[in-house]
Amino acid sequence: MKKALILGFVLVFVLAMVLVACGGGEETTTTGATTATTAAQTTTTVAAETSTTGASQEPMTLKYASTFQQTESGGKIIQHFCDYIEDATAGAVTFDIFFGGQLGNPMEELGLVSSGSVDMICFGHPPYGDQVPLLNFPMWAPPDAQTAVDFFNYLTFEDPETAPLIQAEAAANNLIYLGFTSGGGNVFISKTPFTKLSELVGKKFGAGGSIPAFEALGYTVVQTFPPDTYEGLSRGVIEATQMGFVPTVNLKWYEVAKYYMWDGTYAAGNAFSVNLDTWAKLTPETQKIFKDAAKDAEAFSLELDATDTEANLKVLADAGVTVGSLTAEDQAAWYQLLFEASAADCMARAQKLGITDNMIKVLTKAAGFTGVTWAPPTP
Repeated sequence: MKKALILGFVLVFVLAMVLVACGGGEETTTTGATTATTAAQTTTTVAAETSTTGASQEPMTLKYASTFQQTESGGKIIQHFCDYIEDATAGAVTFDIFFGGQLGNPMEELGLVSSGSVDMICFGHPPYGDQVPLLNFPMWAPPDAQTAVDFFNYLTFEDPETAPLIQAEAAANNLIYLGFTSGGGNVFISKTPFTKLSELVGKKFGAGGSIPAFEALGYTVVQTFPPDTYEGLSRGVIEATQMGFVPTVNLKWYEVAKYYMWDGTYAAGNAFSVNLDTWAKLTPETQKIFKDAAKDAEAFSLELDATDTEANLKVLADAGVTVGSLTAEDQAAWYQLLFEASAADCMARAQKLGITDNMIKVLTKAAGFTGVTWAPPTP
């Protein structure tokens, strides 16, 4: 249990840092100036329309807690969401946003919103596997940032089997999900040149989570968490690793590992989550505005993905870093292993919690959406 929480916290650390990053693309190995073909995907943000029913909404000021800094991409997305609602309700609903974990750290977020201490959070859910096990389906999807967000939307809001299960799970925690945002693309990086995953076999590979997937590739895994990775690469404790693209640039890992390969997987999450008692105080018209705002913020997050990816690729090019993409075969093989490792964790948790049948439904639909082969383990 302790180990699962630690790994979950690492996943939240990653999500918080990579909320808006994307990449991936064609099979080539190129210079740092090469942009992955899916990274340039741009969506158009829908302008907020002033609600004609705003006057019927009782004036409210909602408390929004966030672990993101206001200047981070995650903070910008929250501000965008809140601005949309304030404009669309003509000021009937306003927000006090507490950035930078002022009200609580990632391990305290769920308690804050469930109890009503705050009205809203962007829910970094991975540490809460026991509280929201069905939402903790594999958090990555190929082949681009939009599809990763669509994956979360499909299972949570659209599929007739899985959506009621995941939403009921949220309601049991006294919250409702409105939508998700992009978590960006992921990369393998190494101190030495490589174009195939097999070329990293025998290397000391740093990983803080998904260790069974890396071991299945034949890697010698050295458990290493993001804050220690730069030093680990610099000192030769590890020779390669894998992580979200944007944090590797923010943490300057490219200074000690000059070879990057997009792995074809993208993350999503950070659900816009509202306390149910707060939600009940909103008129139906205002509730619709909130849902529209979440959809608009999703589009905004994808735009930030493209912008941040382009800017960070320029940083890598200036630093002489080689950037490419794994072959289609390697990308498919890697995602299969990643999905299997995550699904195994999900099933072990489901068995412990007595929700095996529901978890099988979610994972079966997740596998179908992403195109991987998966079947529940034989009893």
